[in-house]
Amino acid sequence: MTDERSPPSALKGRLADIYVPALVSGTLDALSRRLGNRATIDDPLYGRASSLVSIDPLLAHVATFFAEGHATYEHVRSTTGVDRDAAEGRLSMTIDGKARELPIAIVAERRRLREIELRVYYAPETSGAGGAPARKARAPLMPAGPPIGLASLIEEIIEGVRDGDVEQALAGFDESGRIVDPAGRSYLKHMGVMGAFLSDLGEMDVQIGGIADDGRTACIEATVVRRGGPPSPALLAFERGESGLVNELRIYWE
Repeated sequence: MTDERSPPSALKGRLADIYVPALVSGTLDALSRRLGNRATIDDPLYGRASSLVSIDPLLAHVATFFAEGHATYEHVRSTTGVDRDAAEGRLSMTIDGKARELPIAIVAERRRLREIELRVYYAPETSGAGGAPARKARAPLMPAGPPIGLASLIEEIIEGVRDGDVEQALAGFDESGRIVDPAGRSYLKHMGVMGAFLSDLGEMDVQIGGIADDGRTACIEATVVRRGGPPSPALLAFERGESGLVNELRIYWE
């Protein structure tokens, strides 16, 4: 099968890095050509699209949502893994009449036969009123089997979260470490608020679906279930400090 779009896209760089900037700038034709006919997009507001006739409308909807909110995007960091890349940034825009600054992450997973799946993680929290999109339920990520390459330190933190063992989870962080929640709020370890944040989570099932780890940051895609609620896709970005412990955990989920 050949790509039906031509000529080649002018957008250069990793797809995870260019996806949101292209939507914010309205460069939809080039983004559409870059995605081609072997792509799938999973968006928290507009759902999944995996064909030529469904991808372009989804891109148009997201670009309109960003344009109406006067969105700007700041790229923060990129992580390259064996089978997927992750990009993290900050999206500033107006939602339901309120100025918001949202952490946002994009994962581009490379699959067989040049297929690619792009998943977006952020929590826009729209009301669905006034023409704004309402959040769609997302299918959970299927676990990829035993996690390959998951560092033991990170695995111990995740096990602590699963078991509701706050002390075990805290032990993997630097004293100056922090957790950043999906709304961009920070919880510092040395002030005790990180422990309170983890305690409030309670026991939480975390099923790992894939990892991008460049040695400094490990971006882990997972399905999480909080306190008996519905399963939800999530991205957990563990950034290591100079001590080898985790200096920052950034959480992206709805």
